Amino acid sequence: MLHKGLFITATDTEVGKTVITGALAAAFKQRGLQVGVIKPVASGGVRNNNGQLVAEDATFLLKATGLDETHRKVINPLCLAPALTPAVAAVESGITIDIDHLESCCQNMLNSCELGLVEGVGGITAPIWADYLVADLMKTLALPIIIVARPNLGTINHAVLTAHYARQRGLTVLGFIINSWQDETCGVLEQSNLDYIKRLTGLPILGKFPHSNKISVPQAKIGNLAELANHHLAIDQILRLTEEDNSHE
Repeated sequence: MLHKGLFITATDTEVGKTVITGALAAAFKQRGLQVGVIKPVASGGVRNNNGQLVAEDATFLLKATGLDETHRKVINPLCLAPALTPAVAAVESGITIDIDHLESCCQNMLNSCELGLVEGVGGITAPIWADYLVADLMKTLALPIIIVARPNLGTINHAVLTAHYARQRGLTVLGFIINSWQDETCGVLEQSNLDYIKRLTGLPILGKFPHSNKISVPQAKIGNLAELANHHLAIDQILRLTEEDNSHE
């Protein structure tokens, strides 16, 4: 069964998937939508005050969606300690990743809300377990994709290759969101990056999310997430594209 939702991926790790996922969730909630969020697997977990291994990404998403700790396992079913790609982190931890379980967790989340956001780990070809990649999870869930990209040098190559690979796998890409955009310092480099990404992929830039000292994933600071999302992201266009993709299925 297909559901209305989005899969948030990125051109690489540490690009800002979690910030953008949280920003979208906060903005959608502000519009009165019942929003669900899941990061099925995370690596680089840390110990909290109770000695529990937790993902900082999940903590941030809990705050962004206004949920408490009782929802942690729903938002992040699997957290691994090593800061490695999940397949390797699991082996290093002596854990076998149950792909069927992760897929079921995603489906359950999508079943429980009006609009579900699934955040990937690393880039689109990051191995979750053995030869099962993030792209395989995307294919199973059949959700349209938004790619988060950097504004700096090298982003054209990463963005174009990510979009091309996704399409090669039969996935629908709605467009790009550029994270850590700074209007006051951007120049020909950043603007030409955007122009070439649009030209070479034929996909829209759905927003340029600014850097903010009030927002931090490691510190679980969400600042004015919804306000920034509404101002800098094409929220209504994203909702419309998601609706259109869902109606084609």
